[in-house]
Amino acid sequence: MARRQPLVDEVRSQIRELLVSGSYGQGDQLPNEQEMSDRFGVSRATVREAYRGLIEAGYLVSKQGAGTFVARSPQQHALDLNLSYTEMIRAAGFTPSIVVLKVTVRPAGDEDAAHLAIDPADDVIEVERLRLADDKAVVYSVDRVAASLIPESERGDGFGTSLFGLLSRVKRNPSNGRAQIKPVLAEGAAAKHLGVPVGSPLLYFDETDFDDRGEPVLASHEWHTSDVFDMWINRRADPFSAA
Repeated sequence: MARRQPLVDEVRSQIRELLVSGSYGQGDQLPNEQEMSDRFGVSRATVREAYRGLIEAGYLVSKQGAGTFVARSPQQHALDLNLSYTEMIRAAGFTPSIVVLKVTVRPAGDEDAAHLAIDPADDVIEVERLRLADDKAVVYSVDRVAASLIPESERGDGFGTSLFGLLSRVKRNPSNGRAQIKPVLAEGAAAKHLGVPVGSPLLYFDETDFDDRGEPVLASHEWHTSDVFDMWINRRADPFSAA
């Protein structure tokens, strides 16, 4: 049985869906905590924590004495919030789909062993996929997961949907990640699969995701075009830095 999503995460996802659907647009005021707690059948503290997460991610803003308001369009996504690409593409007004290019089982090697905290001789499952917005490829990814985490019975078509969902079913749901992000020029497989000329600018992610025990469960290389959605970075002051 899959691990139940934490209640705060469920409420946060439902509130974000209200933004994505257009129920509340940029600048609109959201219902207060009591109204939202009645709507979702949860405590005010749960709603308050869900609001706080969306405020920290840059979706909402709290104005003292006035309430909570929508800060920005759901087409603009914060890089410090681990969102579903399917949701992001749908929020931008496109129909999302995934094409699985290749699934390979191979020895991890030194790089993947370091990312996934396994032995270089251990097998990984490598999944090459394209995410499409309507019929246009917008994200090319090469994901690796330790083969020992995914039983044969769970593999099937799971690689063509959500790897996070697949990991959740085996009770290793990613809860946070760490990514190196840099601009690159398209070449090789990324240029070919995204259908862009060699030398086109792309955004590249080298990411490792961790479960709630802090253990690495997924390593990803991703190449993004900039056609469909904007990416934002939320920055906060460091209280320990010099003035």
